[in-house]
Amino acid sequence: MFEHFLKERIRAFNPYHADQAMTYEDGLLLIAALRYHLATDDAECIQFIRDYLTLHILPDGTIKNYRPADFNIDNILAGNVLFAMSDLTGDPRYELAARNLRAQLESHPRTTSGSFWHKLRYPNQIWLDGLYMGQPFRLAYAFLHDESTVPGDVMNQVENVRKLLWDDQRRLYVHAYDERRDMQWADPITGRSPNVWSRSVGWFAMALADLADLFAGHDEAARKRLGTLLRELLDGMAPHRDLETGMWFQVVDHPETPGNYLETSGSAMLAYAALKGTRLGILPSSYAEDAKRTIAGIERKYLSYQKGGWVLGGICAVAGLDNERRNGSIAYYLSERIAENEIKGVGPYFFAKLEQQIY
Repeated sequence: MFEHFLKERIRAFNPYHADQAMTYEDGLLLIAALRYHLATDDAECIQFIRDYLTLHILPDGTIKNYRPADFNIDNILAGNVLFAMSDLTGDPRYELAARNLRAQLESHPRTTSGSFWHKLRYPNQIWLDGLYMGQPFRLAYAFLHDESTVPGDVMNQVENVRKLLWDDQRRLYVHAYDERRDMQWADPITGRSPNVWSRSVGWFAMALADLADLFAGHDEAARKRLGTLLRELLDGMAPHRDLETGMWFQVVDHPETPGNYLETSGSAMLAYAALKGTRLGILPSSYAEDAKRTIAGIERKYLSYQKGGWVLGGICAVAGLDNERRNGSIAYYLSERIAENEIKGVGPYFFAKLEQQIY
């Protein structure tokens, strides 16, 4: 079933934003296809990735519609496939494109604590999402190119998230932090946004697992620290897991609020991180068993076969924070559209299934 669903999404693929560069949404499907190819030697998946990259990257490594001066950390994520594609094909455009993405991170604006701004249009802000969008690519590039100062800086940015976005009273991560306290959602004392959005926690959990994987063979202390943080995150989320499905609600710690719902993308991300953490040996095996329950719960509740194709529901289409409508309230998170086959849910579901079924 999983393999058929993945192939359906590849064959039905359209760029998430046709007039933008390699988006993070596209990147999720590219990463899933690459991992499936590496595990199975599947020809269709590797051709899909090559076709996509040929459309978006010129022979000199220029990425079409990419604007580095936007300093948008989301634009980095799809670059994670470039390293393997360079090895698999020998096409020099992939290394050149990776160099262009790396150049953005060299001058990316930072908070005074040293963390990357989430975007130029969101100055002085750290979002949980951003660690997954930028740091695994940056660390992989650093190890390939012997950039000795980068690994420590990556860990500093992880530690900043733990310091600034972890609510010790609730034992949960909130979505974002505003250093200047300028945003309507920022607490005037802590700078934190008020609520716990399941997908934002999921992004950070995946970052911790993927960074731990990259640190293997390079820095065992960093790898163990990431495992400790991942275990703390999952332990904090555990009391809020739905007993029947093993999933988490859109707003994690307010399940009783009318309109709150069990959300697929965050649940799948957390399942993936737990499975990968177990495989890497940084989590006990019991975490994998819990993750398998979550995957099964997602499938029972939201996965169905309709009119000749697989459909995955219960996915928050999009959510963010600003000084307009997106104020970080519970009502706001519950107002966003719930979608089917949205890549931000489908991609992490594929990641989790790959961890469960192939490795």
